[in-house]
Amino acid sequence: MGVDSKLLRGPSMSSGDASSKASAAGPVISAKEMKELKRVYQKMCYYAEKVHKIERLRSVTDRLAKLRRPERPRHRGGGGGRGNRGAGAGMAYQFRHSDGAVVVGGAGGDSGDDDSLLEPAVRREVASLYTERKELESSLKEIRSRPEQHIRPQDTATALRELGRRVTKREVNDMMWEVDEKLDGVVDWEEFLLMFERNIRDTSGLEPASFYHMVQFMIYDRDDNGMVSIDETMNMLYARLGREKMETTITKLFGGDDGAPIKEVGQQGGEINFVRYWDVVEKEQTKMFSESELGRNLAEKKRKKKADFVKNK
Repeated sequence: MGVDSKLLRGPSMSSGDASSKASAAGPVISAKEMKELKRVYQKMCYYAEKVHKIERLRSVTDRLAKLRRPERPRHRGGGGGRGNRGAGAGMAYQFRHSDGAVVVGGAGGDSGDDDSLLEPAVRREVASLYTERKELESSLKEIRSRPEQHIRPQDTATALRELGRRVTKREVNDMMWEVDEKLDGVVDWEEFLLMFERNIRDTSGLEPASFYHMVQFMIYDRDDNGMVSIDETMNMLYARLGREKMETTITKLFGGDDGAPIKEVGQQGGEINFVRYWDVVEKEQTKMFSESELGRNLAEKKRKKKADFVKNK
C-alpha cells in the first residue's frame, strides 16, 4: 500500500489495554474461537523443533496399529456339529483397546495382553517402536512444558512451509515484526492475542495482517489437514459476524473469482488451501483500505498530483 501501517496505528498497547478496549467495544472473540486460538498458539510455540517429532510419532503410531491390527477370528476346532457350541465358541480373536493395547481371547474366554501370536521379527519391531514412541512423547512433553513458551522466526517459517507457502527470511522477519511489540525477537501469548484482537476489530485495512492471516487459517483448519472447509469456517465465523456477514465472507473465500456460486466438493463441502485463502484475504484487505477514509484521501491526492503533472507537462 505504500504506507507503514504499524507506524500509522500509533503506539503499542499492552494486552491489558487491548482487553479493556475490547470489552468496552463488546466481546470480539467467542469462547470457541478463544479455545482454537490457544490451540494454534500452543502448536506454533517451538514448532520448528516439534514438527518432525510429531510427524515421526504419527508414523510410528500408524505402523504399530498396522502390526497389531485385529485379526479375523480363527476356528480352533474341526468344523461344525456338536463341536460348535455357539457363535463364538472355539475361536481365537484379537482386538485393540483405545490406548493401543492388544487383547487376545481364546475359546475358554480368557483374555489378556499377549504378543505370543506375533512372529519373532514382528515382536522385535513392535518393542522397538514402543520404545521410540515413548522417547518421542517424552521429548515433546519436555518442549511443551518449558516455562518460556513463545514463537520464533523459524517456527513461523516452518508453519508457513507446512501450509505450502515458501517465504524468504526477510518476509518472515517482517511478519514477526508486525506482532513483536516487545521487540525481543519472539512472539509471546500477550502479543499473539493482541495481534488477533486488533485484526478482527480492524475496519481500515491498515492493521498489519500477514501473521493474522496465517493464524486465522490454522484456526479454521481444525483437523490439521492443510485445507479449510465451508463447515469449519462457518463454525468459527457465525458467532463473531452473524449470519449475513458470515455468508458474505464464505462466498468470497469459496466462490469463484468472478463471483460465481460456491462449488461443493469433498465431504465437508467446498475446501480451499492456504495459497487460495491468502490471495483472497490479501485482496479483501487492500479493498478495505481503498474504501476507508484514509485510503480515499490518499487516492484523491494521488489523482490530483497526476493531474497537475499532466497539466504542467
